[in-house]
Amino acid sequence: MTTIILKFEEWLNDQQERQDLIGDLAHVVSMQDLEHRTSRRRYDEHQKWADIIVGITEPRFIAVFNDAWQEFLLAKQLLQDV
Repeated sequence: MTTIILKFEEWLNDQQERQDLIGDLAHVVSMQDLEHRTSRRRYDEHQKWADIIVGITEPRFIAVFNDAWQEFLLAKQLLQDV
């Protein structure tokens, strides 16, 4: 059995064609040169992306990120249930 690991960056990139705020967020993020830094602390994908969103977008996208993260978690769960 193969385990599929969905990453937020991949999921968000796939949302660029959406005609809603999550699609707008995906487009804004895709235009950025994101530096992937490693940290000595435990990897926290949500915290990493929250920091990225706060650092590169307008404040209105913070709530959009929260909605996107919930959709991502649902998609990730659905893949794990298959």
